[in-house]
Amino acid sequence: MDGIGTQMHVTLGETTIEGIRAMFTNLAATGKLIKVSELDMGIRPEGATANAKTKVVTNEQHQQMADFYQQIVKAYFELIPAAQRYGITQWAVTDSPDNSSWRPDEPIGLWTLDFSRKHAFAGFAKGLSGK
Repeated sequence: MDGIGTQMHVTLGETTIEGIRAMFTNLAATGKLIKVSELDMGIRPEGATANAKTKVVTNEQHQQMADFYQQIVKAYFELIPAAQRYGITQWAVTDSPDNSSWRPDEPIGLWTLDFSRKHAFAGFAKGLSGK
């Protein structure tokens, strides 16, 4: 076995950056190649019992998602040594349509369904740039 892939279907409001950092630290300790193979993000507002649907997510929540993407990507580059990095794959290019079998009608993409860039795109890009 040459490496480990991690499916990172995270949910802002449930998944913590501390948990992600601990996971990356543990994965780095294996000495294997580490690939984030399926990064996407839903959002569960405080007090909610289900993830928010795309149409109700506020601009502020979109910005929070962008900030969380930035933290996640930055943590990968900080905690996984360069020789062990095998890459990051964004799972969903666009938000999920309401008839999808995966997170239906959730704001999981870096673009909207009509391919408009979201705040999430900028957060992901900032994480890649190390900012």
